[in-house]
This record gives sequence, C-alpha cells and structure tokens, in this order.
Amino acid sequence: MARPLRIEFAGALYHVMSRGNERQVIVRDDADRHKRLDWLRRTVETYGWRLHAFVLMNNHDHLFVETPEANLSTGMQHYNGSYTGYFNRRHRRAGHLFQGRFKGHLIEDEGYFLEVSRYIHLNPVRARLVERPAAWPWGSCPGYVRAAKQLEWITYGRVLGEFGRAASQARRGYSQFLRAAMSDPPVSPFEGAFHGLLLGSSAFVDRVRRMLAARPDDPDVTELRLLRARPPLDKIVSTVAEHFQADPRDWVPGRRCNDAARAVAAYLGRRRFGYAATEVAAALGYRDHSSTGRAVLRVENGTPKLQATAKRVERQLLIP
Repeated sequence: MARPLRIEFAGALYHVMSRGNERQVIVRDDADRHKRLDWLRRTVETYGWRLHAFVLMNNHDHLFVETPEANLSTGMQHYNGSYTGYFNRRHRRAGHLFQGRFKGHLIEDEGYFLEVSRYIHLNPVRARLVERPAAWPWGSCPGYVRAAKQLEWITYGRVLGEFGRAASQARRGYSQFLRAAMSDPPVSPFEGAFHGLLLGSSAFVDRVRRMLAARPDDPDVTELRLLRARPPLDKIVSTVAEHFQADPRDWVPGRRCNDAARAVAAYLGRRRFGYAATEVAAALGYRDHSSTGRAVLRVENGTPKLQATAKRVERQLLIP
C-alpha cells in the first residue's frame, strides 16, 4: 500500500487534514468536540507547535501548523491516536477512526498565511453550517474577530500582523478579508500546489526538491519520485563521462563496453534519480532493461571507492 510522503524539518509550515474513515463522523456530539479540541491543545503544547488556524468539522478537521522542531508525524500520531482511543472507549467501538494517514501540504513560510487561514475558516460556511465563519464555535475563527474568544494555545499574531500592529484594527481587517471572500469566493490555494503537495514559489519548490534528492528511494512512497530533483539523462551521461574522462560515444549498442563510468551513469539515472530502466538503457546503449539492472548492481555491490565516486558525481549533479 502506498504511503504519503512526509517532509519534515525545523520551522516547516503545513496544512494538515484528518478525515474520518470512509468519510464517517469523527465527532458525534459536543462532548466529543470538546475532547477533540482538548487533545489538539495537548498536542500543541507537548510538541511546541505554533497553531495558526484550525477548524473541526463533523467528519474531518483542518490544521494550519508550524513545527519549530521536525515532529509533525509524531505529533499527529499523538493527536489522532489519543483521540481514537477515547472515541472507541466512549462509543464502544473498535478499529480505525481516521482514513489512513493524515493528508498534508508543505507551505512556503511567506505569502500564504492569509489565504490558508481564510480557506480553513470558511469551511463551515462552504458546508452551509453557518452563515458567518466566526459563528462556528469549533475553530479558531472566533478568536480572530473577538479578543474575548481567543485561545491561549493558538498563534494569532502571524496572520493578524498582516493587517497592522494595532490588535483591534487587525481584527477588523481580517473580518473584512473574510467577508470579501464570502461575496466573491476565492479559488482554493491548494489547487495550484505542486504535485498536490507543495504550496509556494518555484524557488521554494526547488529547495524542497533538492532536500529530497538525497533521500533513498522508497517504492511505497510514490510522490518521492515525482518530487525529487533530477537532472536530464543527457546531463547525467555527460557529467559522469567528464568525471571519468570517458567517451560516451563508446556507449552504443553493439559495442562491448563495461567500464565503470557507464555503470555509474546507469546507477545514478536508475537508482538515484528514478528514470525507468528502459530510458536508461536507451541513453547508455544497453540492449535492454535487464542490462541496466546488472549495471546498477555492479555499483551497489561494488567497492566503497566506486560507491563514493558515484556519490561525488551525484552531489555535482545536484548543484544548481
């Protein structure tokens, strides 16, 4: 079964959604809602999160969270696991409450605070549960528009700071920002997320892809191959050939050539940058995909010196 890609680092910013299994409810009454929020508070305080916005719906919830430490998965396991235990005991049930693992978007830390918080706060309005987002008590929006409704464990300042330093002025500005979206609903900010995972500028996407380049392949994480930064195959071939002072014109069908450079190029193209075996075979003049596989094994089972050389060339290929 495919597993979602988790990208965690200190200071990362996420939109996270947990959905009920088979879209079933995760809260049945207000007692459940209070307990769900209590576990959210405990998680924020235990793991040092900065929670900028949240909303609890009947069958899912949304969090807009910043993690000063790289602990999103650990915190979400605590949050959802602890609540599931409570819910199953109270309602005398067993099994999973949530639909697999939580879904998350990694967000650039500049330029998206307003859009993402608004998207989250408008959920009850889009679901026609209330007419105004601040009228939904099971979220952070009431604290954004009224100081008396603020919760100690929510970080309001980063979003409200976009509307000025004076707190009352900022709350009015944010309220107007929400009202404008109700009369002219905006497109979801996540529609433009890169591969449905990364929300940010092209520079941010490139930075994350470079970060993922050194992560080992995992066939169960399909997004990893899509996101990993990878150079074109012809650049892999030319860079390896230059490093080994080899002539890639020797790497053609019908000409026997078993030099280490060709094997390293096959290893990097196939194993490190995720090209299909048939693509690598065509680029390097191998007869078929099985020849590519044998070349890859030659490096994986080779000497530490050969593996170190492959790693050096890989780092060279990742330099922008």
